[in-house]
Amino acid sequence: MKKKFQIYISLVMFILAISSCTERIDINLDESYVRLAVEGYITPEEGEQHVKLTKTANYFYNNPPEGIKQAQVKVTTGDSAVIFVEDLENPGYYRAPADFRGIPDQTYSLEIQLKDAINNSVYYQSTETMPHQPTVIDSIELEYNAQWERWLVHLYAWEPPAENYYLFNGYVNGKMITDSISRKSVTDDRLYNGNYIGGITVMVLYKDEISPGDTFTLSLSNITKSYYDFILNVQEEIQPKNPLFSGPPANVISNIDNDAVGYFAAFSSSYASVLVTVPEDWK
Repeated sequence: MKKKFQIYISLVMFILAISSCTERIDINLDESYVRLAVEGYITPEEGEQHVKLTKTANYFYNNPPEGIKQAQVKVTTGDSAVIFVEDLENPGYYRAPADFRGIPDQTYSLEIQLKDAINNSVYYQSTETMPHQPTVIDSIELEYNAQWERWLVHLYAWEPPAENYYLFNGYVNGKMITDSISRKSVTDDRLYNGNYIGGITVMVLYKDEISPGDTFTLSLSNITKSYYDFILNVQEEIQPKNPLFSGPPANVISNIDNDAVGYFAAFSSSYASVLVTVPEDWK
């Protein structure tokens, strides 16, 4: 098992070594008509609840998309409803009231009404249930690999005996450095379900992303299987392909109706931080 894990990490490092920090995301989606693109998040944390609406023929290009203005955005759970207010300084963003917080095990329904129809649709809906409170991180450890000039992030935590899907994000001095979907790490718990996670590598970072004296924070989010599948689907589509052996391009899955793209996600997170020290083999 240890040998297989070491091989896996070597492969991850190899992929990172041949990749550029600056990426252009090109997915061969059906571009015959414009679609609504939705990026929505519900969490228990202050300031994190927002829905972003854009109009684009290809959601995953790096070209700046057109933000949609004057839409009505509402999130309901049970008998309560919350109106998300348009952020006039950031076109396309709709934000929840400051006192709104997501709650684990609650089901949230997103309702969108556009001023002008996109692809003959004005109304869009989605539903997502926030999974139970995630695994609580005991601690994290940073290991610097001088040969590959990469930082390895090791996780220590008890994993509950249930089927879980996890999303990992990295922050340096409070700023997220895994803000593109290609940089996010996701996993299921098949290898350690109900056991202690004793230092597995959950993230690999470039040397220049972290410096001694920085504070690195890892977030562990318990996500739904459908959001896990969505992230993997996008990451698979943006990987380079050999045209001789690849199948036909596929449109990325979504949980938004009326042929919109993107995802409405609900999750809670656990955090742990570590102060970055100077490694012995640092150059």
